[in-house]
Parts: sequence; C-alpha cells; structure tokens
Amino acid sequence: MAEEKTEDKTVYILDSYGLIYRAYFALLNHPLTNPGGDNISALVIFFKNLKALISKYNPCYLAAAFDSRVKTFRHELYADYKANRAKTPEDLHAQVPWIEEILEALEIPVLRYDRFEADDIIATVAKKCAQENRPCRILSGDKDLLQLVTDSCLEMQPDRANGGWEVIGAKEVLEKWGIPPEKILDYLSLVGDASDNVPGVKGVGDKTAIKLLTQYGTLDEIYSHASEIKGSLGEKIRNDKDNAYFSKKLITLSYDVPVEIDFESFCTKNINFKSGAEVLEKYGAYAIAKSFASEPAAKIHSKEKSVLKEKEPEEKIALPIKQNEGDYKPCTNLDELKSFAQSILDSAEKVFAFDTETDSLNTHEANLVGFSLSFEKGKGIYVPVILSGGMFAPETISKKDCLAVLEKLFAEKELTLVMHNGKFDLEVLAANGMSPKTECKIFDTMIAAWLLNPAASGKSPYSLEFLAETKLGLKGIEFKDIVQKNQTFADVPLEKAFKYGAEDSDFTLQLYYLLKDEIKKLNLEKLFYEMEMKVLPILVSMEIQGIHLDKKKLNEYKEELSVLISEKEKEIYKEAGCEFNIASPKQLQEILFEKRNLPYGKKTKTGYSTDTAVLEELVFSTNDPLPKMILDYRSYTKLQSTYVEALPLLADKNGRIHTSFLQTGTATGRLSSRDPNLQNIPVRDESGRRIRSAFTAVPKTVLISADYSQIELVVLAHLSGDKNLCSAFINGIDVHKSTAALIYGISPEQVKPEQRRFAKTVNFGVMYGMSAFRLANELNISRTEAKNFIDQYFSTYSDVKKFLDETKRMARENGYVETITGRRRYIPEIKSSSKIVLQGAERIAINTPIQGSAADIVKTAMIKVQTALEKSDTGAKMLLQVHDELIFECPEDNAENAISIIQREMENAVQLKIPLRVSVERGKNWGVPLMVLCVTGPMAAGKNATSSILEKMGFVSIDADLIGHDAVEICKEKILEEFSSLAQKNKIQLLNPDGKINRKNLGQLLFKDEMLVKKQENIVFPYINSVLEKFIDENSKKNIVVNATVLYKVNAMKKIEKILFIDSPAIVRFFRAKKRDKMKSLLIIERFFSQRFLFSQYKKTGIEIFRIINCGNLSLLQKKIERAVFKR
Repeated sequence: MAEEKTEDKTVYILDSYGLIYRAYFALLNHPLTNPGGDNISALVIFFKNLKALISKYNPCYLAAAFDSRVKTFRHELYADYKANRAKTPEDLHAQVPWIEEILEALEIPVLRYDRFEADDIIATVAKKCAQENRPCRILSGDKDLLQLVTDSCLEMQPDRANGGWEVIGAKEVLEKWGIPPEKILDYLSLVGDASDNVPGVKGVGDKTAIKLLTQYGTLDEIYSHASEIKGSLGEKIRNDKDNAYFSKKLITLSYDVPVEIDFESFCTKNINFKSGAEVLEKYGAYAIAKSFASEPAAKIHSKEKSVLKEKEPEEKIALPIKQNEGDYKPCTNLDELKSFAQSILDSAEKVFAFDTETDSLNTHEANLVGFSLSFEKGKGIYVPVILSGGMFAPETISKKDCLAVLEKLFAEKELTLVMHNGKFDLEVLAANGMSPKTECKIFDTMIAAWLLNPAASGKSPYSLEFLAETKLGLKGIEFKDIVQKNQTFADVPLEKAFKYGAEDSDFTLQLYYLLKDEIKKLNLEKLFYEMEMKVLPILVSMEIQGIHLDKKKLNEYKEELSVLISEKEKEIYKEAGCEFNIASPKQLQEILFEKRNLPYGKKTKTGYSTDTAVLEELVFSTNDPLPKMILDYRSYTKLQSTYVEALPLLADKNGRIHTSFLQTGTATGRLSSRDPNLQNIPVRDESGRRIRSAFTAVPKTVLISADYSQIELVVLAHLSGDKNLCSAFINGIDVHKSTAALIYGISPEQVKPEQRRFAKTVNFGVMYGMSAFRLANELNISRTEAKNFIDQYFSTYSDVKKFLDETKRMARENGYVETITGRRRYIPEIKSSSKIVLQGAERIAINTPIQGSAADIVKTAMIKVQTALEKSDTGAKMLLQVHDELIFECPEDNAENAISIIQREMENAVQLKIPLRVSVERGKNWGVPLMVLCVTGPMAAGKNATSSILEKMGFVSIDADLIGHDAVEICKEKILEEFSSLAQKNKIQLLNPDGKINRKNLGQLLFKDEMLVKKQENIVFPYINSVLEKFIDENSKKNIVVNATVLYKVNAMKKIEKILFIDSPAIVRFFRAKKRDKMKSLLIIERFFSQRFLFSQYKKTGIEIFRIINCGNLSLLQKKIERAVFKR
C-alpha cells in the first residue's frame, strides 16, 4: 500500500521497544559498533528508520511509547506471562537508555506508565485520535497491534527490503493474514503466542484459526458452535475453552492507560535536531548523526548550522550493484568432492575459500548442514551433509568422508585457506568431530576489512553481504529469501541451498584478492598475517575450551543480593517516608525534587533527569543520603539481572561458559567479548570479585591469572620517552606516588593517600584527554585547582605534553593515527569545525596509539605464550583474555612450570624503552588468587573482624593466639617446672581448681619481664609453629589467613606472603578492650605499652605489609582489606 505525506493532524506513535528489538536482532551476527567497541545496532537502525519517516512523511505530531520498567498487570493475571523469553542481551539492554536520551534531546515525547506495556499506551493514543477525528499511524512490526488498524489508523512496519516504512491498512491485513483487523484478537486467542507464553488453544495453528474464524466469524461464535465441530479439532476446541478466553483476556489491549496525552506536546515544530545529532555523535553513531544534523535542520531550522559540516575524506564512488550470477554446482558424490579438492591442490594460486552452513548460530552445538568450496572467481561447489526430506531426502556424502577430505586440505602448508568469520567455521568443524587446527595459511576477509577500516560504521560494515555489494558490486541471495520463518538451513531443499552456499565461498574468494592487495599497499601485511591471523586459531581454542562456572556460588550470591535489594528498598522507603516505585523516573523525580527539594539537573521532556550522573552529582553536592541509596539499589539489581541470574543459563552440560571473542569489535584493536561479556564484570569492588570467584578450576587443576601491570601507562612512557615517567617504571617505583611526589615537590615517603589518588586520576586521565572540568568532577575540587593540577602535571612530564600535541597534529595532517605495530585508525572527525566533535576526535587520536599499542602487546603475548605452552608438557590451556589479563587452566602439579613460562613470554613479548612487568597469581577460582595472609596488630584493633571478612571472601582461617592458649595447656608441665617457684614467691596461683593453667595469672606473672616472656615463648612456640605449618600445608590449595599477634617470632612466618596490620587509635582500642575483656585499666595500658614496637617488628620481616586503620565501620574496613589483598 502506498502512502505519501498525510494531513497535519496525523499522530505518529512509535512502538519503541518492538522497533529496538527488531533492529538489534536484524544485525545480530554482524553488529554495528562505535569507536569504543559498544554495540549500537539497535540505536543506529532505530534512528535511521525514524529519519526515513521524517524525510518521507514529515510528521507534525510524533511520540514514542515505551514498556513499563516494572511488571505489568498481565503478570499479575498470569505469573508466567512472557516467561519463555530469553534474557535481554547485555549489549541490547545498554542501548535502551541511550535511545531514550537521544529522543529526549530531540524533544520527542516519551510515553511510559507503570504496569502497562507500550501496546496499551498505543491503544490509548489510537482511541483518543479516533475521538478527536485524527488519523493515527502506529510504527511497529508487532502483529498484535494490527487489531487497532481501521480506515484512519494504519500500522507502518520497517521495510527491511527497501528501507523506510511499509504502510499496512485493513486491505493489507486481510491479504497477508486472511482475516480483517477486527478478528486479529480472536485469531491470537486461538493460536496463542509462544514468545509471550500466551497458551491459546493447543493444536490450533494459523491455518486452522483462520478457517474457524472465516466460518464462524468470532471466538464467541466458534464456542457457540463448538459441539458441531467434528473430530480431533472439535475436542481441542472444547477442551481448551478456558485457555482461549484466558488468552484473549491477556492479549486484549487496555485503551484507558492513565498516561498524560497532550497532542500539542507531540508537535514536531520544535524538534531539536542539532541536540539529537550531538547525542548521537556522543554514542559514536556518526553517519546517522550527520543525517539528523543536516537534512532535517535545513528543512526546519534553516538558520542553524549543522553540527557535522566538516569535510570528510573523499569516499570511493559506489559501485553499481548487480544481481550475482555464478557458476555453482551441488556436489553429492565423494569422488567428485575428492576431484575438486585435488584441483585445489593442483591450482597455481594454491588458494581456496571455505564456508559452512549450519542449523544454529551456537558453534558448540551446531550441526554441519553443508559447506562450500571455491578456488576460481565466479565458480564454486556446495556439499550438503544434511538435506531436508527426512528418510526421503537425496543421498549425500557422509559427514565422516566430508571431514576426511577437508582435513587433507587443511593439512597442506602450501595452501591459503580463505574464510569470512573463520572462527565460526573452525568451531563448527570442531563441534562436528574435526580438529579445528590447520596447517594452511589463514586469511579471514572479515578481519582484513576491519583492519583496513577499524572504525567503520553503518550497515554491518564487515558482513559478507555488505562487502560484496560495496567492494564487488554484487548482490547475493539473501538468507531470509530461502529460509522460511521457524526453519533452519537444514530445511532448505538442495536446489536452493547450493546456490546460496557456493555463492558465499565465491564472494569470500573474490574479496580475498581485493583485500590482500589493499593490506599490502598500506604495509599491514605483518600485522595481519603475523598477529591477527595467528591470534584467530588461539581464540578458537579458547572458545572451545570455555571456563567452568560454579552455579552454586552464584545461587548463594543471588540469595544474598535478593536480601540486599530488599533491605535497600526498605532503607529507601524509610528515608523517603513512603513507598514508591524506585525504577520509575517520574516517581523518583517527585521524591527527590519536589518532596526533598534537592537541586535538579538537566530537564527532559518528561521532567528532570534521574540518571546515574545526576544522582552521583547529588551525592557529592548534598548531604542527602537518598541518592546514594538509590545508586546502590540500582547497582545491586543490575548485578543480579546481568550476571548472577544470566550466567548460569549460558553454561553447557559440563558447567562451562563459552564466551565469544570479537577481533573486529573495537576500533583500537582490543578484543571484546559477548554472550556473555566477561570484560564488563566489575573489577574494583567485592561484587565483581564474588562473580569472578564463581569461575573455578576443575578438580586437580588451578586457574592462573597473568596481568600486565599498568600497561597503558607503560606504553605512554615508551611513546613519549619522558624521562621522569620512564624513571619511575625502570626503578620499579610506585608511579602514582612518584607522580605525586614530583608535582607536590616532596619525597615519595611524604606522599599522602589523597595526593596519590589525585596523581593516579591524572595519570590515567591524560591518555583519555581529560579536561579540567572532568578532573574537577572526578576529584571533587574546583575547576581552577584542577587546571593548576593538570598544568603542574605537564610541567613535570613535559615530554608527555609534547607527545600528545604531536599526536593530535599528525592526526590532523594524515587523517589517522597508528600504534607501535602500524595498526591504523582513520579519524575523519579530526577536521571538524564543531568544537564538540573535534574534542571527541582529539581524545580518540590520543587514546588510540596508547590503548591500541597495549592491545598489540597483549595479542603478541598470547601468540608467544601459546607457542611456548604447546612446546611444554605443562598441559596449561589459555581460557580467557580480559583487558590486559590472561587466564589459564593448568594441572596443579605443573603450575609452577607454567607460571614461569607465562611470565617469561609475557614480559618479553615486545621490547620497549622500559620493562614490561606481569603479575601472576593462581587459585581455585578467578576471584581470589591462592595466598597465605597474616592478620596482626595490637590488642583490640579488630583482627577478629578482619578475619571474619576474609572468611566471607573464601579464606580459611586459623587463630594462632588460640593455638597459644592450647599450647600453654599442652606444655603445662614445662611451664610449671620453669615458673612455679616464682609464682609462689609472688603469691600468684598458676593452676585453676580444675588443674588447668590460669592464663590470666600467668600473664600477670610474666608480662612485665621480657626475659620471662622469652622463656615462655621458647616453651610454647615450637608447638604453635608445628600446628601452623601443618595447617598451611594441609590447606595448600586454599586461601589462608593466620590471625596472630606475635607470629613474626615463629618459623611459620616464612610461609606468609602478605601482612595486614590492623590498627586503631589507642583511645578506641582502650574502650574496646575494657568492654570486651573486662580488664583493669592499668593492665590494658601495660599491654598496650608492650606492643608499641609491633609494627616495626613485622616490617623487619621484609614481607609486604599493609597498615589498615580500623575506625569501627565494617563496610569501610572491608573496602580497605579488598584494596590491600587484591591491589585495588
């Protein structure tokens, strides 16, 4: 149905969530990403479609409907409503608030109401349009909303084939569904909806439902004549009447949602295209930002300048696209396949392309449906392994014989194996019984395209379909044209399958010849072949291996989080003075800005923002505790939904998680991961540690974590050559303390924690182009102080300033920046006339050589470590790469040897001006490395509280002081022999009536004389030492904490790796001891006096020691312990 611009009164209403979901899943296999590596598929497609709507229909009234953030009234009717739906992917969930922010910047109204879905809001808007005689246009792909279609209310669906929108009226509904719009509700009541878990009538499908409604008219009429319906269908109808009417109740839309609908506020005259474009740019959607900033602005805001006026590098003239017509053949005979393989071996080029077809996108479970081979342009074969038709399907070559032929090809070192997203193909082969290892030289066209333009955006810029059209000018057969809904490739008949399959390998081969020349021209051959193509098979191995997940630990944490969330809710309600929906921005606005009169921030169409940035500002700028409580609540609920509940669902039958590493996921060269995204697990708090601790080693193995120390600062020192920065790393000095000392003009020993924190923030902020404004916010200081601090920093590290300025100059001159290996990133925005765009481009120019070089170092290390481990007999396997950290699984007995190899290869991965340092730890889980701690300190400082906190973190503890009590009893005879006469002389009774030593009296006798104390220690310490050493040895595969006061005097101290010295102000300890031990004041003071040199005694041991001040706040104490133990 064709429709051009409509009359001015027409209201356009967006089914936002529906459109966002469709946009995301349309590009699931080849997502669009921004320069930071974030998935922005949904955001780009959503606003691309919105732009097409504005351009073609020029709507005068427009709004966006969103689902409730809390459960709806339908969940109250039916607890299992939508229970079948898979959890929203993390990278889709993240885009929803971004899209809302852009809509708010555009000043397009966002309609949402608690307990109602977007469909209900749309129905309410449609009803009001009808009452006011206004045409209505529903922008959605949802069939449920077709029940609203009338002569004046039409549905507009995204047109994937041609772009833009397809208008659906009553005529189109009847043509497509076989029933008019008014029967859609009854139709859905019969067939149900599996995605929403709506039951319908069991056994009644599309055709049957349409037949019944055509015959009887309505659901009511069907049931009025139910007794007349014969056979099994009649039984199904009669037996499931309750479900049919219950389904109708669930599906029936609410037309009276109490949401404010003011059509004048929908008016598009004041759409702020410039503001919207700026926020689109903020999230890296440059192309769509440009389209919003230019064309609509020219139409409606002609006086305003476009925010994207800058000249960009000239693009190549687009190739005319023609439908591909290749010479493709099916191959179902083994001799023919062997002959084709021999032709590849005999060919002059020794190059062949390979592609698989499967019945699933999960490489670890997918069946190999078929594969294609090509070694000549425009030609190829498709070899089916599974064909549709069941027992009547044509005969195929057995999978075993197919894999044997492929193994022979893959074993030839002279051949070049070309694939597009080869990691997928190799993992599929592994899942189907073939080794994923290959002796061929590998060339992945997807990675080649990415390497040539790592910041490309648009319609899946590295997909085979996109590259074939833009690089080859060829349009291929689309997957959706041959695979029907709810089918897989295994259901496609051979006459259709072979053309599609062979075409993929042909396109891949043609791209190879094009891209390899471009890579050579730009001197990227070494980077491509020696790094990216060598990392690819390592990632295949890592993904196949996976990492074990302890579901029980996450379930325990889930219960704890549920309690925390519940307690935090109660705290919030108590503080607020009433109960309200914490997830509702509108209700939160009322509580914060109206009831509590807190200063509000940015204004949105629906009121004042309550996003994280606003709440964080309120925490800093006010003394009100509520914003902090809400931030905590949000962090708990996000942890629970994103990780604690989601991760166990992704584990395989062996309890292992198989993440997917993306080589093309970022513009800097860093690897990213998804399904699940393990790189986003929090690293600086206890919650992240708890989640990581659920990733465990299987029995008889340990996990080894090897982490580059401050690699990006090391790279900055190398690239800038700054003598002060290099000196700190060369001499092994704490670089943040060194920076603070130089800036403040004091010695490193005089640096206070606050000064080190300031220096650390600037050290890391510099490489991200941090401004004085941002530094002021980060450190909660004035902008003048922040500017002075940055000026002083650059005065101290003058060569860093020169490097940053030179990098920006070269970026403007060349249009790109490079890493230490020559990895190139083009930055067209560097020549922008827009200050905002230019600043963002300069930050990218500064950061890319640093972060990209760090990525190059990590990838080089992966290759070297993998090669060394394969040559060793350690049995260690690389499992994960997370930022600058590599995780391995290794047999316990071989761990020491493996650690030595890993550390050696990582620290010598590349040669820089300063040494690379790697921190290596091992343990039974990823969260806590194996270590033996000593918790010590003076009397009543909080040693027991510290041990309890560590026990909750998974440590096993032993109290050396209690062992000392036992030792006194076990060594009773020697003690009596040594001290009885002295006790009698001082009239002190050493024995209790029960015959046991009175430790209090013994202490009173000995404590004042150091010689006597020494004698007692010589008696009891051998026993204490033997018990401690035995405990440490028996628990060698666990994390251990030894709670002791004078442990430095025994040999077991040699087994201690780190000391936590717990201290408190003397006055605090005095009253604690008096309350806890009921001791006399004089005795407490004497004990305190005897322990005055305790810290210096422990410091003399040479073991790493952390002095922790316990002020009585357990939460703060825990954070200090985490920082000391986990170096946070």
